[in-house]
Amino acid sequence: MQFRISDRKVKKEFKDQKYKPTFDYVEFEERKIHYAKIGNDSLPTLFFIHGSPGDWSAFLDYFKDSTLLERTNMVALDRTGYGKSDFGNHEKVLKEQARFYKGILDKFQDATKQKPILISHSYGGAVVLQMAVDYPKLISGVVILAGLSSSELTVDRWYNGAAKSVFVRWWLPAALTVSNKEMLHLQRDLKAIENDYNKIKVPVMVLHGQKDKIVPYEHAIFLEKQLKNNPSFELTTLPKANHFIPWTHQDSVRTIILKMLDETKQ
Repeated sequence: MQFRISDRKVKKEFKDQKYKPTFDYVEFEERKIHYAKIGNDSLPTLFFIHGSPGDWSAFLDYFKDSTLLERTNMVALDRTGYGKSDFGNHEKVLKEQARFYKGILDKFQDATKQKPILISHSYGGAVVLQMAVDYPKLISGVVILAGLSSSELTVDRWYNGAAKSVFVRWWLPAALTVSNKEMLHLQRDLKAIENDYNKIKVPVMVLHGQKDKIVPYEHAIFLEKQLKNNPSFELTTLPKANHFIPWTHQDSVRTIILKMLDETKQ
């Protein structure tokens, strides 16, 4: 229920794999951001950002994908308050989260001289949109999997309000408390940036399921309208898919990543 993977499980997952992930932290001002990495720095970098709650291991299966390992260098972070990134110490403001993760982008751009492709799921979609608006020169493309984009479509659920109570927070796992707090501020944060989506000029590819009941498909339609002047925007619809496409439609995700690599000529 803490939504973070143990070191023991990571070792077990990669026991028979040719390539194994390494781990490190980036210290950026008052934050320490933990990340996992696999691959060669000379290859194009994929920069994975998980949803709410979660940790870097949401993309663990992609770290074992032979096709991606041949063509890319992969980095997956623990967002603030999750995994090993100050677990339980959340950052509720979307803009501040994007600023922290810029510290990791800077590090890898210095090392590789390349601009990474951002890949996100769910709440991570809002994070990469913020990053694309604030730091366009640091990225080459954006892939959003079932991501949040619209303030109007982002509504607090009954349990978000209930979790404000000190009595409820007392028994909630820390990861769910962090998730609840950042979700309570998300509508406001999205409203602050959604009018700037038209400034995003890098290629954006969206994969979304029409049966998604957690982040409705309308988020993808909203983003498509906002980015109508971006010639490199592409929406791929999965008619029967729900919210969990990183795990249920890995082939489709791989296909869109490879397409983005071709689009950005990496």
